[in-house]
Amino acid sequence: MNTRQWRLVRLLNRGEHFSARMLAEECKVSIRTIQRDMTVLEANGYPIYSEPGVAGGYRMLPHRNMPPLVLTNEETIVLFMLLEWVGQIPDFPFGTIRQEVAERYANELPKMTEQQIVKWKDRFRFQAVDTPPSPRNPALLDLLESGLMGNILYETTKGQKSIVVDPIGLSFEHNRWYFYGRTDRGFRQFRVDRVLGVSLHELPATDLTFSDLEKNMTHVPMTTVKLELTSLGERMLEGILPLRRDRTWQIPIRELTFLGRQLMRLGPEVRVIEPQDLREQLIRQAEKMIAVQQSDKPFGQN
Repeated sequence: MNTRQWRLVRLLNRGEHFSARMLAEECKVSIRTIQRDMTVLEANGYPIYSEPGVAGGYRMLPHRNMPPLVLTNEETIVLFMLLEWVGQIPDFPFGTIRQEVAERYANELPKMTEQQIVKWKDRFRFQAVDTPPSPRNPALLDLLESGLMGNILYETTKGQKSIVVDPIGLSFEHNRWYFYGRTDRGFRQFRVDRVLGVSLHELPATDLTFSDLEKNMTHVPMTTVKLELTSLGERMLEGILPLRRDRTWQIPIRELTFLGRQLMRLGPEVRVIEPQDLREQLIRQAEKMIAVQQSDKPFGQN
């Protein structure tokens, strides 16, 4: 298939009806060329519906199977490796489908390509990530597809809480699944492993995307966090902050308390240079920890 024929596929994928003349004008070719192109598309598995007559034309049938991709040998290997990598992400929303696609894909490969993939699989290792179980991912995916707002039962540090959310989407960050949405308190991030239940709300969602979240972040007060780290601290920081050469990050001020709790896990392998508020927070947390370890009182009592 040539460039013009791929362009015709994109036009017809809009779900609209096009006359041969409209397509010919769009592609700057003759009507006869468009008719030949449609024959080529049908031969390649595209379900083109043609309507004869003056008011006739072409449209793509909905709910169809996708036509096979024409890939080079190298593209085939890369795609298979990507499927293998996705398979290591726990609770991937389309995990079952991914496995079926990988098996069907492998069964259709030429013997020589299959042998190359087996060879490369022994040279690459996709280590399974240490991710808390996130069994609510399918329910959250259903919420995103529903076009409605949702009720989320969430486990907070102060107990369970029901929250009405205008959904944005799922994000896999720092080896954890997060769900983003807008609540009556603004944009929020929820750890999926702490989501206990999901139900649909009667109000329609507003079709928010991560682009809306990023635009909102430009108005969120930020602060500079600068750290000193040992070599072990750098390794332990993975999953908390992306490693930067200058060890400096821009963090929303409202996230400092949460960041402080995470940095406590690094113990003596990290030192906060700035901001002073974060440094004092770690000192207070360390003092509380020492007091707990030195106390002989029943645990949990002051």
